Amino acid sequence: NYVSGCHGTVAEQLDEAYYDDRSDADDDMQKGRIKFPKDKLYGRQKELGVLRQLYDAMETNNLDETGDDAAAAEGGGQHISFEMSPPSHVDSRVVFLSGYSGVGKSALVAEFINQIQREHNNSTAIDTFSPVLHFSGKYIQQSGGAAPFSAISEVFGNIVSSLFNAQKENDSTRSLCTKIWKRIQSSDVIGPDTDGNEVLIKIFPSLRPLLDGSAADIRNKLQRADSLTHLEGGGKDGEPSMNAVKESTRELLAQITSSLKRPLILFLDDLQWADGPSLELLSFLMDKDAQLKNLMLICAYRSNEVGGDHPFAGMMTKVTESRGQLLARIDLFSLSQDAICQFIADSIAMEEQDRVAELVEVIYPKTMGNIFCVMQALEELVRKNALYYDMMYFEWRWTVDKIKLDNLVSADVVETIKDKIKGLSADIQKLLAVMAHIPCSVEVPVLKELLGNSKGNDLNEDKIASLLKEASENGMLMWSTESGNYVFTHDRIREASRGFVVEQERDELLLHIANVLLRLGKGSKMEWCLYTAVDLLNSLSPEQVDIADLIKLNLRVSKMAKSRGSPEKENMLLRESMERLKPSKWKDYNLSLGVYNAVMESEFNLGNYDRMSAAIDEVLDHSIFLRDKFSAYLHKVKHLSDNLNDYTAGAHEGVKVLNMFSYNIPLQPTKTDMIREKMKLKLALKGRSFASLINLQVIEDPIFELFAQVCRDSLFSGQRRLVMVVAWIAVRRAIQIGFDGYFLHALVILGQLQGKKGNVMAANEIGNVALALSENFRDIKFEYSFIQFANQAGILFHLQSFRSGVDILHQCYKDLRFLGRFDYALGSQLNGIYAYLAAGLPLGTIFESKLIVLDEFCQSNGKTGFAASFEIHRQFAMNLRKRSDHPTLLNGPAFEQDTALAAMNDQARKMTLRDASIFRLELAFIFNDTKCMAEMLQILSGYPFEDQVIPRFYIRACFLGLAAFSLSEKKYHAIGNKCLKYFRRMKKLGSTNAPPAYYFIAALKKPTKKAFTAAIDSCREANMQHLEAMVRERYAMFLMTQKESDLSRSFIASAYWLYFDWGAHGKSFSLAQEYPFLKTSKRIKVGSDMSSRSGTATSKTFTSGSTRESKVIHKRQRTFEYNSTLSSRQLIKDRK
Repeated sequence: NYVSGCHGTVAEQLDEAYYDDRSDADDDMQKGRIKFPKDKLYGRQKELGVLRQLYDAMETNNLDETGDDAAAAEGGGQHISFEMSPPSHVDSRVVFLSGYSGVGKSALVAEFINQIQREHNNSTAIDTFSPVLHFSGKYIQQSGGAAPFSAISEVFGNIVSSLFNAQKENDSTRSLCTKIWKRIQSSDVIGPDTDGNEVLIKIFPSLRPLLDGSAADIRNKLQRADSLTHLEGGGKDGEPSMNAVKESTRELLAQITSSLKRPLILFLDDLQWADGPSLELLSFLMDKDAQLKNLMLICAYRSNEVGGDHPFAGMMTKVTESRGQLLARIDLFSLSQDAICQFIADSIAMEEQDRVAELVEVIYPKTMGNIFCVMQALEELVRKNALYYDMMYFEWRWTVDKIKLDNLVSADVVETIKDKIKGLSADIQKLLAVMAHIPCSVEVPVLKELLGNSKGNDLNEDKIASLLKEASENGMLMWSTESGNYVFTHDRIREASRGFVVEQERDELLLHIANVLLRLGKGSKMEWCLYTAVDLLNSLSPEQVDIADLIKLNLRVSKMAKSRGSPEKENMLLRESMERLKPSKWKDYNLSLGVYNAVMESEFNLGNYDRMSAAIDEVLDHSIFLRDKFSAYLHKVKHLSDNLNDYTAGAHEGVKVLNMFSYNIPLQPTKTDMIREKMKLKLALKGRSFASLINLQVIEDPIFELFAQVCRDSLFSGQRRLVMVVAWIAVRRAIQIGFDGYFLHALVILGQLQGKKGNVMAANEIGNVALALSENFRDIKFEYSFIQFANQAGILFHLQSFRSGVDILHQCYKDLRFLGRFDYALGSQLNGIYAYLAAGLPLGTIFESKLIVLDEFCQSNGKTGFAASFEIHRQFAMNLRKRSDHPTLLNGPAFEQDTALAAMNDQARKMTLRDASIFRLELAFIFNDTKCMAEMLQILSGYPFEDQVIPRFYIRACFLGLAAFSLSEKKYHAIGNKCLKYFRRMKKLGSTNAPPAYYFIAALKKPTKKAFTAAIDSCREANMQHLEAMVRERYAMFLMTQKESDLSRSFIASAYWLYFDWGAHGKSFSLAQEYPFLKTSKRIKVGSDMSSRSGTATSKTFTSGSTRESKVIHKRQRTFEYNSTLSSRQLIKDRK
C-alpha cells in the first residue's frame, strides 16, 4: 500500500533568490518530516476561557468575576457544565475534564499553563517571589504494575525535585522552599516526630526531603532519600489507615498552598485507570469539607471508558454533591472540520487552507476530528510516499487522487502506530517495547539494565540516550521536564508498543524485565520495580515461572501494598497467590497456610465475608495442628460479632475455641464457678494486688486477641459472669507468660465491669495498672489511644475529676480519628463532651461550633447515632444560652426530638430518648419546670440505674436526685434517696465529683443554712460553677421562706452572675425577668463568700457566715483548670 516511484518537481526557477530564501540549510535533515505546531491550540478557546476564569477568580480578590464565569460557561454550550459563586476567592477549584483518547485534554491544560506562565513572565509588575507552580501525574493502563497512589506520588515527587533543584539557581525558589519547609515543621499534624510525618514518608517516600531533617541540609536530604530502604517495614504503628493518609496529605497540601501567593495547579490524567485508594484520597481532598485553599485540581479522564458504575463516576458524583458551585465539568468533543483544516495547513506550512481541502476530506472522516489521530494519519501518508516534501519548491505535496489517499489512511490508529514502529530500527523497537511495560519514566542507567541480555548485546548509556532522542524525533517519545526523563508521547503509542512484540517473544521479554526489576527493586525510590515485576510474572503461564517463588513474591508485595495504605491491592495480590496454589492443593503446607491466613484477614478487613468464610473453611479442612487453625477460628468469632452483630453467639463460639486450648470455661458460669476462678486468680497473684502486674513482660501471643474479643462480646450481650471468668483467666495467662496489647483490652473491660458492680476501688486499681502497662505501647498509636480512652471514660472518672479528663479524651479522639477508627474516636469525644458538661465548663459559641463540626463529621461518615447525641448536646446548650419561651423542650435548630425519634429504630429510639430526657431533666430543674421534671423522672426511672458512660450517669443521677426532692410528691423521694446513697458512697471512696452532687441533693432533702453552705463550699472546691449557681439560687429561695430577703437577694445575684459566666445567658435573662433588681446588679470582689474565679455579688458584699467555708477558702487548694482557648490541662495552685 505504498505509492511507488520517486516524487519531485522539475520546474523553471524564475527567481533563484526566492527559492534560496525558502530553503533552510540548517533544517535539511528534517525536510521530509512533518513539524506539528507545538504552541498553538485549535478550537478550544471557550474551554480555555473557563480554565482561565477559574484560575483568575482565585488569583485576584475580585469576587465580581463570578458573573463572568457563569456567562462564559453558558456560552460554551452543552460541553461545559459550570456554575460558580464561591464564598471565598481562595477556595480550591476542581475541574473534571473528559474526552476520548487523543482529543486534546493534555494539550488544553498545557496551553492553559503556558498562557499563565507567559503572562507572569511578561508582567511589568512581576513578583519574583510568587512563581506559577504546576505539577502533573498520570495513571497508566497496566495499573496492576504500579504502586498505590502512583500519579499522586508522581506529583509529590515532581514538587520535591522542582523545589529543591530550582533553589540551587533561584533565590526566590530557595526562599519559597524554606517557607514551605518551616510551615511543615511547625505543623502539629505532619511536623517532625508526628504520626502524619511518618505516614507521608511511608506512603510517598519522595517527600522525605521535604519532611525530614533541616532546611540547611536540603540537598543532602534529596540525595540521601534515593538510597534509603523502606519497603516491607510496617513502621512503629503498623499499616497506616486510609484516614491517616487523607489527613496527612490534606495538611501537606494546605501547608504548601498557604505558602503561595498564586494558586497551585495540579493536573492528574487518565483517572479512569486510577486505583481505589487514589480515588478515595482524591475524593476526600476535593470534598468541600477538606477546606483546601489556593489549589486548582484538574482531573482528566476518558469519557468513553467511564460508565455509570465505574468507581471514578461514583467519586465524581460524590464530589459534585459536596462542592456544588465550586466545580466545573468540561467535556471535550472532536474538533470541527475547520479546526482540523487549520491544523493540517499549519502542519505542512500552507498559508491557504483551500489547498489542503482534499487532504482534510480524506483524513477528517477517518479520524473524526481527533487531533492525535490526525497527526498519525498525516505521518502514515508520509511513510507511504503519498505526502512528501518537494525539495525543489520547498513545500509539501501529494500526487495521488482523493480515492487513493482514502485507501492509504487507516481507521485504526493503533495499527497505524504499529506500522510506524516497523520502520524504526530494531534497537528502538526493543526500547519502546521495554518502556511500554514500565509504569513510570525511568533513567538511562535503569534502561541499560532492562535492555541488556545474556548474549552480550548490551547497549551502553550513550547509545541508549541516542536511541531515546531518535525515538523522540520520530514522535514516539517526548522529554518530560518534570520527571527529567523521556516518556511516551501518548498512551496509544504505549499501547501499540506493547502490542508490537510478537507472542513468542513476549513471554521471554516479560520474564527478562521482571528478573531485572527484582534485582533493582531496592530502596523506596525503586519500590515500583517490585510491583511491576510481580504484575509481569503473574501474567505469565505457570510453566514459565517458579510457582512457589511467585507466591512468595506476591505475599511480599502484598505486605508492601498494605503498608502503603492499599488493602485493595493487597487483596488482589493475595487472591493471585491463592489461585496459583490451587493446582498443588496444600503440597507446600506452610506456604498454603500462610496464603490462606493472609487472604482470610484481607477479606475480613474489606468486608468480603463470603470470601473470608471460604478461606476459613479451607484452613479448617486442611490444617493439621490446632495452633494452625487458630486464625480461622478467631475470624469466625469476629465475623459473628462484627458482621452479624450476634454478640451472644460470638462470645459462645469464642469460649468453645478457648476450651480447645484446655481452658475449660463454662458458657454460663455459676456462683461456684466464679468462686473457683477467683481463687485461682488469687493464687496466681500470690496474694498481691493487681498493681503487681505492672512488671509483666511484653510478648506476642495471638490468643489474647481472642480473650479480648470474648470479653467484649460477653459484655455487649450482658453476660457479666462470663466476662469476669474470661478476664481472670487472661490475667492468669499474662502472669505466666507475659502480655500483649490485646490483654489490656480485656483488663480494661474487667475494670469497667468492676466499676459497674460498685467495686470502684478495685476498678480504679485495674485502670491505673492498664495505664501503666499501656506505656509499653505508646508507639502503637491505636493500642495506646484506645486504652487511654476506655480507661478514662469507663474507669478513672469514678474517682478523678471530669475536668481533668476532657483534654485526654479529646486527644484520644484526634488520634483515633487520624487512624480511621471513627467509632472509637467518636466514643471518646462523646465521653469528653459529657465530662465537659458534667464539669460545668463554659457553654458558648465556641463549644457549639465544635459540636457542629462533630455533627457534620458524623453525618458525612454515616454515624447517625453519634450525630443525634451531639445534636442533643448542642440544643441543650442553645436552650441555656438563648432566650426561649419553652427552654425545657429540645425542639430547635440543632435537634427536634419528636422528628428525630420518629425516624429511628426501636433500640436507637430508646437510647436517644434516655439521652434527651437526661438533659431535659437538667433544663427542667434549672428553669424550675416541675411538670417537666415529673415527666422526665417517670421516663428515666424505666432505665437501669447504671451506665458505662460515667459522666452521663453522673448528670442523670445528680438531677434525678435534685428533681426528686424539688417536687412535693413523696413518691419521687425513693429515687432521690437512691441517688443520695450512690453519691454518699462515691464521696466516701474519694470521688472528686461526688461531693457537690451529694451535698446539693442533701440540702434539698433537708434544707438548712448549714446544708446549703456545705453544698456551696463543695461546688466551689470542685470548681463546678454551674452547680454552684443552682445551689445559690435554691438557697436564695429557701432564705425567702425564712424571711431573710436581703441575704436572699445577695445569693440570687451571685447565682445570676455564675449562670452568666457558665454561658447560660438564657437562664440569667429569666432570673432578671423574675427579679428586676438584677438588671442593675454589678460584680464586685468579695471576701469569704466567693472565690476569685466567680467574683460575683450584688451591690452589697455578703457572706454566708460559714466557719467551714472560710476554712475551705483559706486552705491551699489544688484543682484542675480547663482553658478552652489553649485547650490544655494545667495543674494550678490557688493560694487564697
